[in-house]
Order: sequence, then C-alpha cells, then structure tokens
Amino acid sequence: MTRNTVLRLLVFFLGIPLLGLAAVAFPEHNLPFFGVLVIIASAVAAFEAAFFFPPHTRDYPGNRYVIPALGALVPAVGFASLYLPAEPAVQHLSSATVLLITLTLAISAIMAVQVLKRREVEIFQIITVVNTHVFLLIYPGLFTWHAVQIISLPNPSMMLIVFVLAVYMNDSMAWLVGRLLGPLTRKADAPPPVAISPNKSMAGFIGGFLASPLVILIAGAAVPGLFPGGIFPRLVLGALIGISSILGDLVESAFKRSAVVKDSGQLIPGRGGLLDSIDSPLFAAPFFYYSVVIIFAL
Repeated sequence: MTRNTVLRLLVFFLGIPLLGLAAVAFPEHNLPFFGVLVIIASAVAAFEAAFFFPPHTRDYPGNRYVIPALGALVPAVGFASLYLPAEPAVQHLSSATVLLITLTLAISAIMAVQVLKRREVEIFQIITVVNTHVFLLIYPGLFTWHAVQIISLPNPSMMLIVFVLAVYMNDSMAWLVGRLLGPLTRKADAPPPVAISPNKSMAGFIGGFLASPLVILIAGAAVPGLFPGGIFPRLVLGALIGISSILGDLVESAFKRSAVVKDSGQLIPGRGGLLDSIDSPLFAAPFFYYSVVIIFAL
C-alpha cells in the first residue's frame, strides 16, 4: 500500500466522522458546528481558488483577508438567515431573498471599489480583477450556501449525513474501482474517457456513480419518511447526486488544468488543498437541496 493511499484512507476515516459529528451536534440550534465548519471551509477554498487566476488579480494589500471574506460571505449570510425572527417586518424575507440581496450588494461593492484605482496599469486590469472576485464570491460561496440550506430541511442531521455519504462514497468507490478495474478495462492505446482528467477511468466513473443511488436507497429504507414515495424518486435523487459529484471533481480539475496547477494547495496530506477534497460536495449541494425540495416536496 502506497503512502498516498494510506494518507487518503486516514483522511477518509477521520474526515467523515468529523463531518458526521458536525451534522448531529446541537440540532435544536440549527447545527451550529456544521454551519461554522462550512463557512470556514468556504473561506479557505476561496483563498485556494484565487490561485487559479493571474497574480495581479489577487496580489494586493489585505488580500489575505478580503479573499477569504468573499468565500465566507454568502454561506455566513445564509446561515444567519436561518435565525430570522418570525416578525411581520422580516418574515417575508426568505433565505433566497437574503441571498439575492447579498450577491447584489457584494458584486456592486466589487465593481465600485475599482474607481479607486490610480495607476494606469491597474485601470487596464479592472475587468480581470472584477471577474476574479465575482468568481470567488460564487465558487465556492454560492455553492456552499446550498450546503448550509440543507439544515433547513426536515430531519437536517440525517439529511446531512446522507448527503455526505452519497458524495464521498461516490468519490471513494470511483477511486477504488478505478484502481482495481481501470487498468483491466482500458486499452493501452485508448484515450481517457475525459481529456480534462486523464487519470480517470470509465470503470471508476461507473463505480462512483452507482454508489450514490445505493446510499439514497439504503437511507430511504432505513429511515421512514426521510425520502417519501417509492424507489423511483429515490433513484432519481441518487442519480443526480452521482452525476453532480463526478462533475464537481471534473470541474475543479478543469480549473486546475486551465491554471496549470496540480493541486489547489497542500493543506490535506495525500489530497492536496481543501478545495481538492470538497469539490464534489461543493458542486453536488445545490442538486441535492433542490432535488429534495422539488422531488419530495419537503
């Protein structure tokens, strides 16, 4: 067993229990541990994602505070919106409305601050600087907002546990099946199934994809009322999570390939940066949240 394999297993067996603890601690208070964990993760991921962009868009005084703040802003506001009082003056403000207000004001601020540029070279870089900062507000911020919103669903602790398992079992099975069957099913001269990530195999994609519906089916059978209805809507939810989890990994790979970087960072041994470990749940969170709300009308 290689050192990288050992490190991946340690991260898996330590990281998943930590997420599980965050998903069950103090559920009567909107799962504060999980909310804070998501906000911190989004801040760190934004700091890492900034290195996908040219240095002139992210190297400025105070960037070590501004860039993480951009990543944390949207999920932090989303979490705070769960505590809106049920008073007539604010009860019409849904989380989605608060999100729209936050994005509008934040993007307006990003644009407005550009008028303070003084040097000519900085003026010519305004569009790329704005693009970078709006991107970081959305990825990871807007995506992690949806992870926070899972807390608002019925039985939030179980929903979060199922979501985490459906995503990370996808990732783990894709890795395991790819290692075991990938070399056996790929011809030596055959191109990879996805050029953006040449180390991936079709066997790994299939193994990972099937893991997500299996998790949803088992959870639906084990916890009555969690996913109302028959097997078909559960399979649809599982398939959406399976596809979006795979896409999340590939999307981040595309960003890294475009930026010519191997990993988003070195924070997690054996896996690279934090963004390398949360790319799948980051992308899958909106699909899980909206699918549960729409398919099961919760």
